[in-house]
Amino acid sequence: MPIGDGDAVGALDGVRVLDLTSGSFGYAGRMLAGLGADVVKIEPPAGDEVRDWPPFAGDEPGPERSLRHLHLNAAKRSVVLDLDTSSGRDTFRGLVRAADAILESHAPGALADLGLGYDELLVERGDLVMASLSHFGQAGPRAGDQGAEIVDAAIGGYLRLTGDRDREPVKPFDDLVIQHAALHAATAVTTGLFERDRSGRGDWFDVSVADAALFMLGGALQTYAVNGEINVRNGARLLRTDPTAPYPSTLRPCRDGWVHAHLNYRHPDLLAVMMEDPAIDELLDLPTGNADAIDEHMDRWLADHDRAEVVQRAQDLRVPFTEVFSPAEVLNDPHLAERGFFVELEYPELGTITQPGAPVQLGVTPWRSGRAPSLGEHTNDVLREWTESGAVP
Repeated sequence: MPIGDGDAVGALDGVRVLDLTSGSFGYAGRMLAGLGADVVKIEPPAGDEVRDWPPFAGDEPGPERSLRHLHLNAAKRSVVLDLDTSSGRDTFRGLVRAADAILESHAPGALADLGLGYDELLVERGDLVMASLSHFGQAGPRAGDQGAEIVDAAIGGYLRLTGDRDREPVKPFDDLVIQHAALHAATAVTTGLFERDRSGRGDWFDVSVADAALFMLGGALQTYAVNGEINVRNGARLLRTDPTAPYPSTLRPCRDGWVHAHLNYRHPDLLAVMMEDPAIDELLDLPTGNADAIDEHMDRWLADHDRAEVVQRAQDLRVPFTEVFSPAEVLNDPHLAERGFFVELEYPELGTITQPGAPVQLGVTPWRSGRAPSLGEHTNDVLREWTESGAVP
């Protein structure tokens, strides 16, 4: 059985998913496993590439020590199959007969070249649901191009909006765009399962990371398409939803860190009250180009105050300032603790590891947390279980 929370039954309990993704594309299977599906990670003999990605527990590299692997493959099971061999492909076809869905992130056409494309797999299971994730989709002029997170963000237009206005664009941290596409894939699979239950038909979903980046860019893209206006990089300043606002929100340094500084637009004078600086009121009465001058006043005041003091004073006055937390503060946040966000999971090689738990609070069908599997840990178990169900010849 899947590695998880014992008797907890998730919304996708009983659903079997074969996960052929690699790297950050594994986020799709991570979501389905959390919702209760039995997600079986099919890994090559050397393992998923994410096992070689830093950071590593204790800064010691190893296939069971990658912290990215521990997160992206949590609550899954691992089966080692060499799909480059005929025996590996035959075994995989047998698993497909008992599977409900497949996630894969091979280059477009690569599985078809192995005789494992969607049309070929329909022979094994006629109502199969499958999502293929790639950087540019399964068809189109760029379909065969190599991709990466920074390429997807650039092609999708997202990259040009991040960073300081007078500097080069800055890539967002980690693989946010790829994981956003993976979330699309997880949504598509659950939708496909719903449709299969209703109509008896399977489906094949083509998920493009560049498309996902464009979908995230909706507001800026529509601004140009409709108004002909081009949004520019604003650095730490957030885009203003109200162009007439007297001050755009931003990040400013305090004595012990950073705060997100925002204005109460209904009562902008409260900013001057908070800092006991009447000059702020005068600057707010001028065009929004005086944001830099307001920052100078604010920085002098913030330099003599700690974040907690600033935020408490701001909140008391209904001025929406927020602390910027460090990793240690996030891990020890009482709000997250009360919500049970973090879980403690036991690993054979690493001992107890703190990991994110549920990204959404579920009611009747709880989220299933569980550790990531060791390479090939469940090969024999899965083949035995699925053989007993009539899956593997």
